[in-house]
Amino acid sequence: MDRENKCQMPVSVIIPVYNVYDWIDQCMESVVRQTFTDFEVIMINDGSTDGSGKKCWEWRQNDRRISVISKENGGPSSARNCGIRCAKGEFLVFIDPDDWVDDTYLEKLYTAIVESGADIAECDVYKYNNNTGEQTYHVCSGSMGIEYSLEEHMKYGFTAIWKCMIKKSLFTDNGVRFPNCHSEARAVYPLLLALSGKIVNVHEALYYYRRFRPQALSERPRINNGDENAVGLLAFDNLLQNFKTCDLYDKYKPVLQKIVKGKLSDLLAGLFYRREKEEFLQLAKKYYSYIDEKFPGTSNFPYVTFGGYNLNRILSYMDVLHNPYGRFNFSSVISVMNPVAGLQGIHKNKYREIMLRRDIESLFWDIIGDINPKYIFMDFIEERFDIIETAGGYITKSDAFDGADISLAEYRVIKRESPKCEKLWEKSFFEFMKRMRESLPSCGVIAVKNLLSTRMGDKNSQTVFADVEAISEKNRILEGYYRFLEENFPEVKVVDCTGDSLYFTDKAYEYGAVPSHLNDLINRRIAEKIEEGM
Repeated sequence: MDRENKCQMPVSVIIPVYNVYDWIDQCMESVVRQTFTDFEVIMINDGSTDGSGKKCWEWRQNDRRISVISKENGGPSSARNCGIRCAKGEFLVFIDPDDWVDDTYLEKLYTAIVESGADIAECDVYKYNNNTGEQTYHVCSGSMGIEYSLEEHMKYGFTAIWKCMIKKSLFTDNGVRFPNCHSEARAVYPLLLALSGKIVNVHEALYYYRRFRPQALSERPRINNGDENAVGLLAFDNLLQNFKTCDLYDKYKPVLQKIVKGKLSDLLAGLFYRREKEEFLQLAKKYYSYIDEKFPGTSNFPYVTFGGYNLNRILSYMDVLHNPYGRFNFSSVISVMNPVAGLQGIHKNKYREIMLRRDIESLFWDIIGDINPKYIFMDFIEERFDIIETAGGYITKSDAFDGADISLAEYRVIKRESPKCEKLWEKSFFEFMKRMRESLPSCGVIAVKNLLSTRMGDKNSQTVFADVEAISEKNRILEGYYRFLEENFPEVKVVDCTGDSLYFTDKAYEYGAVPSHLNDLINRRIAEKIEEGM
């Protein structure tokens, strides 16, 4: 492969360093023991105050491939841009100093680029939970073994820059720089994909991304105060402007609209449990306004989700902003219409704790009032759980409830398959729909007929779940609920894809292959069917 004259080696590894004293040794140990050896490392000490700068120089003394640049603190974008300017390699790799890489990371990415003639090579990722030590495998190249098209990659791809090896000329020839703002990678990742002649995927997790590290940028709540730099909008301003500068805006405008909506939705999801209610709602309102400003006339409406977590995943493929404040998961109609009093629940998973509190306190109608949705999307997956009668009301005995720290003085479990539960559910659902008509007469209700999957696998083959008889029994109850809905509420549109050949669980789903989760291909198909009927 021909190299630019100014390039003196194949690969430059750029590592921005700021106050990561406890983590940097693990990162650097993984870098220096790479099986591929023809590379340089540029460590940019970005004004560290915790001794990280000294660590950089210690590593410099131990390995001639390492150089250190010390500068005043300017943030990760400033440090990466500094590294780009100084890099001698034909290809660039960005590694965060609190993460680490597989010993073959550079070798496999570089080999893939050389053999394919690509401009970008990308690997899969292990997400490492710093609190629990758990690792989950994240596929970056597609779904169910089907690789993304370029536009799908731009829309759905994991925008982190550190899992990539990128030809330096994509930056230098096109004036691409990381902007000094929140979500800087989102400002450049889709553009680099659009500029590249070819992308090659390495189907192995070679990068270990540390999550939930104390004091990490991703974990610190950012103060808003009207500052767009704190909420990511400047990143999208940069993205859209750079597409115009590179004369690519008109070509990619439809996909850019979906990118902005999707990535703003990701930001909302990440900030949902880090912001106080009023500040979060203010932020969501700003995002809706931003979409209206940049893409006037596009689909852009608030909605509420009432159902299983997989329903969130289905709706994420719709062409709108997805506001997690409107989610009501791990709940049931019975508990919504019959709240308990004075209970508290704590869960190690912050999202589940929020949803559990919403169920216990029956906050559904408060959320409706806060959002004023155009649509409510619902399924009955959570209606498979038993019901707990306590404190003058009912709680859903969901996965979130079972994993929580919550004490009940006196209670009774009502089995889901019991006649008592059936009658209670029908009475509660009539009351639910009556209140819906009274509260939001113009709000559309769309029911997605979701059942527990009886199969798991991939696009080539599937196997039946071991407990298929128990699953089928739960599905018979759910089928009855959907029949009740259709017989009594014809105004509710029902979307049914349960007979589709793709209706099964992805065996490689990163959070576990369970019957309540489907694969991304059928989730996308269901979303398309919803949009067709709206």
